Amino acid sequence: MLFAFVGGCLRAGCGQLWGSFWGTILVNLVGSFLLAFLTYHAVLKEQLTGWLNLGIGTGLVGSFTTFGTFSLQSVQLLQHSFLAGVGFLTINLLGGFLMALGGFKLALRLNQE
Repeated sequence: MLFAFVGGCLRAGCGQLWGSFWGTILVNLVGSFLLAFLTYHAVLKEQLTGWLNLGIGTGLVGSFTTFGTFSLQSVQLLQHSFLAGVGFLTINLLGGFLMALGGFKLALRLNQE
């Protein structure tokens, strides 16, 4: 619960600093990277206990990223401007996938050392 509170506060802060549109993109891309990196680096190295990994991954990063806001903004943008909506979806989905892949690859590389 504490991790979720911190993640939610960080998410709200990003939205206030960068606005709803860019804040959503930022937290989704950073969150995708962090979740993949922390999961594979910490789990494979057995550096975190199960409750701490769950707290950081599901609690902190899970509440930091924002699927609901992403979905609503996607619908709103698609209604307003199809091109802007498709761009927003592409940045979040493709960017999130690439960031998660980057986090995974970095974790694997660090685990080999």
